[in-house]
Amino acid sequence: MPAELDIVARFFERVGLAADPALHRNIRLGIGDDCAIVHVPRGKELAISMDVLVEGVHFPTGAPADGVAQRALAANLSDLAAMGASPLCFTLGLTLPAPDEAWLECFSRGLARSAERYGCPLAGGNLARGPLQIAIQVQGLVPRGKALLRSGARPGHEIWVSGEPGRAGLALEWLQGRCPGLDTAQEQELHEAFYDPTPRLALAEALRGIASAAQDISDGLLIDLSRLAARSGVKASVEIAAIPLSGLLTRLRGSSDVFRLAMTAGDDYELLFTAPKSRHRAVLAAADQAGTRVSCIGQVAKGEGVDVLDLSGRPLAFEAAGFEHFR
Repeated sequence: MPAELDIVARFFERVGLAADPALHRNIRLGIGDDCAIVHVPRGKELAISMDVLVEGVHFPTGAPADGVAQRALAANLSDLAAMGASPLCFTLGLTLPAPDEAWLECFSRGLARSAERYGCPLAGGNLARGPLQIAIQVQGLVPRGKALLRSGARPGHEIWVSGEPGRAGLALEWLQGRCPGLDTAQEQELHEAFYDPTPRLALAEALRGIASAAQDISDGLLIDLSRLAARSGVKASVEIAAIPLSGLLTRLRGSSDVFRLAMTAGDDYELLFTAPKSRHRAVLAAADQAGTRVSCIGQVAKGEGVDVLDLSGRPLAFEAAGFEHFR
């Protein structure tokens, strides 16, 4: 059974995953000491976020290790995207019931793929024995004073969302055995939606100076929009017909389930943001630059809360607004 330092050296100091000061110019010191040391360039600010993923809560028991790794890093990078920050590095806290070498090999390879893909290397962390949990803290850089915040939405601004919310919620139902009879291509689409979401980093960077407020969709569009509206002190009105929907979602679910998933299912890691109407074309240009679909789904008004309006303009009600750990 390998010791802790052997595990670190074998699985987490691998090329492509571990930070290398020779390659990553803003990382002065990576794995091997008590702390990593990073350099914050002049004119930049450091954005920091952390998520903990728990087996049986955030991903199914027995989930593929590489998929869990990719999902864990993407969830954290999505927080950087919500702030308009560019990835710098991350640290990892990992608790394992036992040092399963096959699991560690698969996990670290998945983590390395995402680290290379998004330019966010591993700078340090900690291992411990316990129930399977993955805690990742990401650090990113954003131009001073240019971070996207939740508090900037104003009456008259438009509400936008990237991608197609609800795909990850459908993927979870598939993983729970509630979507039988799918073909290989459909199963692959849902597998990627859950285990390999795309943090909207390029879109967020392109929206700096255009968007007035932003929030990533981790717990559900409705609940996350309510958080943005509360932070900005405004009311949000969403037109249900404007919500972009996945073709697979509309093929596999009836209309009520389609909109339930699109509005309240979490784990999409899409970007929810607002912008002045005068910047409508600028938003579309930024999305085109980033290669990401965006949709205008509503407007900001005076007041508080969120209204989701049907085709007749009447408010719709949902049993739950989204995922919360403590209800």
